[in-house]
Amino acid sequence: MDPIKNYLASKFATIPDTPAAKKAKADLLVKMTTRYQALLAAGKNENEALGTVINEFDSLEEALLIVATAEPQNELTLPETEIFWRSTKRLALAVAGGILSIALGVGAMIALVPTMFSWLGILLMLLGVIIGISSFIIVGMAHVRVKMPLDKRTISPALQVTARNQQQDYTSSFTIALVAGVALCIFALLPSLLQAVLQVSGFGSLSAAAFVWIMGSGVFSIIYGSIIYAGYARIAQANTFYAIADAADRAMNELKQRKPKLHFFLQIYWLLITLAYFVISFVFGLWSVSWLIFPIAAILFGVIHSYGLLAPKK
Repeated sequence: MDPIKNYLASKFATIPDTPAAKKAKADLLVKMTTRYQALLAAGKNENEALGTVINEFDSLEEALLIVATAEPQNELTLPETEIFWRSTKRLALAVAGGILSIALGVGAMIALVPTMFSWLGILLMLLGVIIGISSFIIVGMAHVRVKMPLDKRTISPALQVTARNQQQDYTSSFTIALVAGVALCIFALLPSLLQAVLQVSGFGSLSAAAFVWIMGSGVFSIIYGSIIYAGYARIAQANTFYAIADAADRAMNELKQRKPKLHFFLQIYWLLITLAYFVISFVFGLWSVSWLIFPIAAILFGVIHSYGLLAPKK
């Protein structure tokens, strides 16, 4: 009937013309027309019959509209997940290796600048920084290209089970990486402590360089294992995959919305710290203690970042 068709046309006017919407509209038309004709046969006039049909099918109409507008299920597949995991391993190696590359370069500069090969130390530092930053950018962008098409895809229970099994299999390796990393970070203090106690002539710069090298190795182990483990956890512990789901990314995005100036400061924070390190080292010649700026800066970074997230927006 034309009144019913017109009514349904108005209801579906703002809904995309998908196969689900067409089916829902056709089903409603059949049911409402049948009921409308039955009411006419029972002696009701057209207006009464139409009003009754619309009232009776109101709840059914809402249900079919939900079906019509619902997005089709698009589950993440195992091959796609395996590609994501392989990309995550490459990312882990790039990030951890990039940090180690920078640490090796900085350590070489600290060790060689006080000598006649200071130019070589600066060259090695620049080379380490270039390799490290390049790995961050190149592999990071490749990883984004892998995970963005997977955004907002549903994760089936079967795939979650597979991810949990993978995560469980990797747990022992992850534990070894964490223990080794923490042990190296603690051991990195030994050369500086020995120098403070023994006061060996000419060993100050070398002890500082050894601290950076060993600390960089420890950080490599922790970051490498953590990123891979988190890649399995993202599938094992969620019902939907989000391309930007890392806690650090969410925190920085929230900070950008709440306090844009503080967010900008944190974006250039490590550049300022690096510049301060060079000023303290080259201008004042305090090579034996200038390296302390990095662990102190790391603690301050965490404090400032936490304050930015917890403090109310003014």
